[in-house]
Amino acid sequence: MKKRILQVLAISFLAFGFTSCKKCKDCEIKVDLTSSYGLTDADCQATFGMNCEDYLTQGYDSQEYCGDDLEAIEETDAVTGVGYSVYWECK
Repeated sequence: MKKRILQVLAISFLAFGFTSCKKCKDCEIKVDLTSSYGLTDADCQATFGMNCEDYLTQGYDSQEYCGDDLEAIEETDAVTGVGYSVYWECK
């Protein structure tokens, strides 16, 4: 009887372990300053008091995302403005 209970527990544990796996990746915001407009870190420092990357990425945390959150981030298009492009990079 004990052997049967252990078998059921082992099977339950394995089934739960395989069904609860989620695809996860570490994601961070990236900034590319483009040459179409001469936006520089000096411009951002003078205007916003910080470099361009810090200004454009404030409020976005680099962290691990899983499941629906990861899918939403991977489907997000880059935001492009005059002189910059901001996008997620997940690995």
